[in-house]
Amino acid sequence: MNKNRTFAKITGYSLFLMAIIAGFAFGFVLPKIFNPSQLDLVKINLASNLPLYKWMLLAIIAILLLDLLVSWTLYVYFKNDNKKIALLSSILRIAYTLIFGIATYYLTKNLNYSEKSKETIIQNFQLFQSTWSAGLIIFGIHLFFVGVLIKLHSKIPKILGFLALIAGISYVIVHFLKLTVSPSDLVSNLEMILALPMAIGELGLAFWLIIKGGKDSKLE
Repeated sequence: MNKNRTFAKITGYSLFLMAIIAGFAFGFVLPKIFNPSQLDLVKINLASNLPLYKWMLLAIIAILLLDLLVSWTLYVYFKNDNKKIALLSSILRIAYTLIFGIATYYLTKNLNYSEKSKETIIQNFQLFQSTWSAGLIIFGIHLFFVGVLIKLHSKIPKILGFLALIAGISYVIVHFLKLTVSPSDLVSNLEMILALPMAIGELGLAFWLIIKGGKDSKLE
């Protein structure tokens, strides 16, 4: 197996694994504990789901490590297409990962929930979300440059580059609005509309990298 094929598979599988872990952490666990429409129950929910909450934190740590790995493997895979853009894209993803790590720190502060007021617990969750949103704006810019790299690549279907560009722009718009506009149906509806391109943008690349990424032309 050639070097590019190895890095393509590592990247693709890592991206899919992150999606699965994120689905568990943010699609399953977090809503059980922090529900913006039921803030009065947040301390009770945290107490009754503490073991699950700890698993969520471990899942986030796994995501952080995988993000750092992908920052490197994507750079290696795309550096021959445009080294400067590949390096910039990698640096942006590392910066996002560091901000995501800072955001996660606010979640760890809720582990000793019994010593904190309900208001402090809620504030920690909100700080996590706002800090993570700031990071996701940077992630969106990273994904935009990934889209540029895909379009420069000779083999990856151009539609995947277009989807990555759209996904990157979507991340920037949604999370900029989350940080600057009061919660509203408009922001929520926009996030729902853009959720599909945001998901497909990176997962489409992951699928292609696993199936065909880095293969020699004569082997395809």
